Amino acid sequence: MGKKHKCRMTPEEIAIHEEAVRLRRMSDKQLVEEFHRSKDADNASKPADGPNEDNNASLVETLLQGLSDGKCKGVGGATAYKVAQFAAEMGLV
Repeated sequence: MGKKHKCRMTPEEIAIHEEAVRLRRMSDKQLVEEFHRSKDADNASKPADGPNEDNNASLVETLLQGLSDGKCKGVGGATAYKVAQFAAEMGLV
């Protein structure tokens, strides 16, 4: 497979390439520090509490209502009913 010319790369591909080159040029110590920094940033961005049960229930109900109203192509009333029954069996509704 041939080399992809920079003039044919999208801006996203160029940014990813530049980041990869930057990481490849790092020493082992710098790589480990970068890894720990990104890991800490991921942990800080996650919410401290678990998922909001009331919000999830309302989202499932909104989904089921949309399916039963026929807003999703290819999903008829029978399928919407089966999905609603399955959600009720799982305790999501």
